[in-house]
Amino acid sequence: MKRWMFWLITAIVVALIFVGFGYTKKRETQKQFDNLMSQAITNAQAAEYKKTELNLQDALRKKPDDVVAKQRLEQVKLYQEGLAELKQDDYEQAQLTFRSTAKVSPSLSILTQRAKKKDKFLEAVLKQREKYDDLYNEAVRLTEMGAYSQSNENLVQILDEKNIDEKYYSQVRKDARELQERNNSILEQIRIQNQQAAIRRQREQQRQEEAKKAQQAAASSSSSVENQNGEPKKNDDKNDDRNSGQDNVKDSSESKPETNNSATEPQPNNENK
Repeated sequence: MKRWMFWLITAIVVALIFVGFGYTKKRETQKQFDNLMSQAITNAQAAEYKKTELNLQDALRKKPDDVVAKQRLEQVKLYQEGLAELKQDDYEQAQLTFRSTAKVSPSLSILTQRAKKKDKFLEAVLKQREKYDDLYNEAVRLTEMGAYSQSNENLVQILDEKNIDEKYYSQVRKDARELQERNNSILEQIRIQNQQAAIRRQREQQRQEEAKKAQQAAASSSSSVENQNGEPKKNDDKNDDRNSGQDNVKDSSESKPETNNSATEPQPNNENK
């Protein structure tokens, strides 16, 4: 009887030892798990996302079936994917990823807040980019039509924006500047061509004016020569007329006395006869 009691008591003691050991180990595991989850929150707040991921992976090794640890690990992975897409300027996909990050539950609240903020910010960026893209596409259309100045007016609306130098608009900024340089180059060529054409027109006008003046001078000179050639002839005719008149007068004067003499000549006196 005593022997049986001895083994029974021994078995109970051993069982209690194992139960106690197991309970102690479980408590220690839970403590380690809780510490890892706490470290994950701290690292997430410090934006140490890789460390946060490692903390959650270690926590799941302690408690592989813990739902909270699984969801938070999924969330921090998504958030890092969104950051990588944002770095690669894939803003549309980054926005979708951040939206998914914010929907994870249970979650790290700090990541949920940051993901929502990123989503809202990217929505504004994408709207602004859409506006710039519309202006740029219209500028391209105007350039193709040959309306280079009007195209530049659209490009100025892009390049004069305060936020255009931000990295989110780097591509449209680059495209706008290149198109503006192209437009300016063409406009400069047109200006030079117009200037050269104006010079040619001015020279042609001067040539025509000089030719007209030369024609007028030639006509004036010819008229003067004709006048000079005709005047002596008119004087000779007048002299001839004058001389002819004088001759007539002379002849008349010469013949007149003869008539007078015959008229005054004394008639024979009948008486004397």
